[in-house]
Amino acid sequence: MSKKSEEILSNHWGYSQFRPLQEEIIDAAIYGKDVIALLPTGGGKSICFQVPGIAREGITIVVSPLIALMEDQVNQLRKRGLRAKALTSGLSFREIDILLDNAKFGGLDFLYISPERIQTRLFQERVKQMEIGLFVVDEAHCISEWGHDFRPAYMEVAKLRELHPEVPIIAVTATATPKVKEDIATHLKLKNPEVFEASFERTNVSYEVYHVSNKLDAITKWIRKNPGDVGIIYCQTRKRVKDVMIYLQTQKIKANMYHGGMNAKERSLALADWLSEKTPVMVATNAFGMGIDKPNVRFVAHYEIPNNPESYFQEAGRAGRDGNESRTFAFVEPADVHEIAERVLAQFPSTDKIKLIYRALCNYLKVAIGAGEHESYVLQFNDFVKKFNLNILEVYPAFKLLEMNGTILFSEQGLKGSRIKVSIDNTHLYGFQLKNPVLDPLITWICRNHSDVFDSFCELDENEVCQRLKISAIELECQLKYLEEHGIIDITWRTDLPMVTFLHERFPDDYVELKPEVYHFRKERALERMNVMKRFIEEKHCRPQFIISYFGQKSDPCGKCDYCLEQNLMEKHPRIELEIIALLEGKAMSLAEIIARFDTSFSAKIKTTLRELINEERIVFNEQRFSLPR
Repeated sequence: MSKKSEEILSNHWGYSQFRPLQEEIIDAAIYGKDVIALLPTGGGKSICFQVPGIAREGITIVVSPLIALMEDQVNQLRKRGLRAKALTSGLSFREIDILLDNAKFGGLDFLYISPERIQTRLFQERVKQMEIGLFVVDEAHCISEWGHDFRPAYMEVAKLRELHPEVPIIAVTATATPKVKEDIATHLKLKNPEVFEASFERTNVSYEVYHVSNKLDAITKWIRKNPGDVGIIYCQTRKRVKDVMIYLQTQKIKANMYHGGMNAKERSLALADWLSEKTPVMVATNAFGMGIDKPNVRFVAHYEIPNNPESYFQEAGRAGRDGNESRTFAFVEPADVHEIAERVLAQFPSTDKIKLIYRALCNYLKVAIGAGEHESYVLQFNDFVKKFNLNILEVYPAFKLLEMNGTILFSEQGLKGSRIKVSIDNTHLYGFQLKNPVLDPLITWICRNHSDVFDSFCELDENEVCQRLKISAIELECQLKYLEEHGIIDITWRTDLPMVTFLHERFPDDYVELKPEVYHFRKERALERMNVMKRFIEEKHCRPQFIISYFGQKSDPCGKCDYCLEQNLMEKHPRIELEIIALLEGKAMSLAEIIARFDTSFSAKIKTTLRELINEERIVFNEQRFSLPR
């Protein structure tokens, strides 16, 4: 069976061999066994279910929590000649109906769905009639109340097992504690699952934490010492991302930014400049992660510490995927620990506030009580916030909690491209082209580039169409509207505005309740994980050893984090302060001269020791040189 999986890997991905554990995971799934696969970020999780999905007869249904993640994987599969679609929020009922029919009659290899979709009667009835080869649960940690991204709708995924008990399930995730692994097996009703767990140890990557008085200054100095290195600087808010990027640019550092509030074109340009290393430093929120697989990322810096170990480990894991030496480091100012607590608590507005925001949303979109189920609406977000005098810092977390509650879906990115379907047959379309020669180039381009446009809705890349046909965006819109008005196409128009989908009808205000596992239990878990991060940055220990033990694995001291380097220094120089004083007995010295007498990797400890000696008035610092007091 491994020969078959190797052929698929070579034919569709162009790789000659698998990464560690991939082949074992793939073959277990091909043989029809239930599988739990834990591979850290960059470990090639998607191949682990896409290869067996191709190998097994029937369609592969992938449950995924994020629209952006679904769309990225669907695009990658389509580029490899595979028939893949995503059933996301924002699709009209007609689009959903056609898409499920295509899946039912064998027109798809992969169908990506959100966990909320499983709850609908339409989906359950259609999936009963499908020939399914494999079920995949991506980001499987979302099924556990103990997971950092718990999503109650994942509890419904077990319904797939009830509908097709003979179809194997593969659950994949990058981060899972022992308790989360147990929950994955239990809640998905897996049958004697084979568990594959890669080591979380990355011997080519350092994990470092430095307490400083000025983070911006520290990051700038580090980048200047390593010019041209490709790196990512993670921040927790969009405002901070922009502030850090602007500061770096004023320091003549080639930096760009990436966050969820930017439109698709802005994000695409920023990503392209980073991938080409035109701007080697990217300042970003955690929105910069999915589909980012640049191998030569030499550093990942945390300007702000993430709220939980899972996020930290995933973000740090984007460094050094080529196997070469790389660094991850966090600079911590005195106020940062307090800020982590504030950020976590801000994720949980009061339940009364959440209900108020939900009511305002329904009123703004004119959704009547009893209406709105599975309807999608474009949301003028800023106008909504202003009209109801809401605090934007409460609205986003409220929407997130309402998502987890199974009440709404919120997509901040809207629709990247218009979706079209030809609604007449080929013969009538040809007749229309003859009568409307000005529209012939557009119709011909659509049919050539979207072979299934007669059967299903296809996403149109308006920018590419304009470039190929040498027409303006306004002219393209006019032509598409003409085709729509004459019944030639059905179209769902693109929008950069956020979209809201109601997962059930609007309830009266008294009936809106947040499930305890969504609010109270999740808040408790969030505070627990926050405390783990506090210990990670405040206590003295080997950094990777600490974080790896959180995920239930054991490792030896790394020898390269800030703590291990300090321990090494103390072993070599048990009385480093006396050695420094001895150096200064002969003459005054600069910082660089002092560090040069030791090992440059110990510079952080030397700087700390120098500060302590100055505070104790055992040495003085004057005109950029250290000396003994006179």
